[in-house]
Amino acid sequence: MKFYFSLKKITIIENIKTDYIIVGQGITGTLLAHALLEKGKTVQIYDNNYFGSSSKVAAGIINPVTGRRIVKGWLIDELIPVAKTVYERLGKLLGQKFYHQKNVLRVLFSIKEENLWLEKTGDALVEKYVLESNDYGLFKNKITEGEALGEVQYSAQIDMPLLLEKSKEYFSNKKLMNVELFDYEQVRLGDEQVIYKNVEAKKIIFCEGHQGRKNPWFGNLPFEVAKGEVLLVKIPNAHFDKILKHKLFIVPLQNDIYWIGSTYEWNDLDELPTEEKKQFLIKKLDKFLTIPYEIVDHQAAIRPSTFDRRPMLGLHPDHDCLGIVNGMGTKGASLAPYFVNQFVDFLLEEKLINEDATIERFVK
Repeated sequence: MKFYFSLKKITIIENIKTDYIIVGQGITGTLLAHALLEKGKTVQIYDNNYFGSSSKVAAGIINPVTGRRIVKGWLIDELIPVAKTVYERLGKLLGQKFYHQKNVLRVLFSIKEENLWLEKTGDALVEKYVLESNDYGLFKNKITEGEALGEVQYSAQIDMPLLLEKSKEYFSNKKLMNVELFDYEQVRLGDEQVIYKNVEAKKIIFCEGHQGRKNPWFGNLPFEVAKGEVLLVKIPNAHFDKILKHKLFIVPLQNDIYWIGSTYEWNDLDELPTEEKKQFLIKKLDKFLTIPYEIVDHQAAIRPSTFDRRPMLGLHPDHDCLGIVNGMGTKGASLAPYFVNQFVDFLLEEKLINEDATIERFVK
């Protein structure tokens, strides 16, 4: 008589101790992980490689002055130097260039707009950023011109998809990256620690973008989200070296590829691009771009924001082992470096968070 033994591979899951669990590897979660690692802390990152992440679709524009009234962005004097330092430091760490300083050419469509722009060049609040200009540069004869032209300096474009990709590789090589959907039901809260599956940490920090609306601890915060759709187009041999603000933004990327956008939708909030918005973008682009182009991709994403257009940072009022850094919205490229640093200082040194950004502003 013969006996046959079937040997099955037994997988032993080791318990892991870390300082922080970070949920979400968009721009906020990525910068938070890097900042904590730089401070000598340990992290474990969970991200499900969500295709609708706004960070993956964003143009990464840092624009100091915005709006029809040409106003200086909130905290922009503080945001720009921090952003430049952070992105350039990560560029050295990851062997890539993420921060591309590019002026914004803004087409003005009326004498009223031109007069307002000229007025702003002498306004102490914004004169540092706005320039008189009548030079279309490499856009000359390739777009329809307006009544006049203005130029914004100290603006930039951040290659966010590349930053996320290279950071993910970096975290994975250090065995800090977990590509999976985070399961809220497997969180066990303790007095001075929190446990998720086999990982024990001091705190879990949620950086989930618009998916934070489903979070059982922070989902009641006043998220206000909007869907945006963009085109990626190839414009051969255009060599545009500045960002153009016409009826749409044209943002130079690499290899003759340009980001064209974007749209806003407040009701239809799935992550799928629509033919309606694609045709809307094409129609607008065709009205002012006078040279041939080829559509390479059409993308959509949901932007996380709040009704007051300010970030949401802090710890849960009943469970201080849970935290949130979210709500960066359309200005995430400039807001995230500054407020991630502020949150890290809050965690490690108990420094105060800007009162306009703390979640305590929603507690009555």
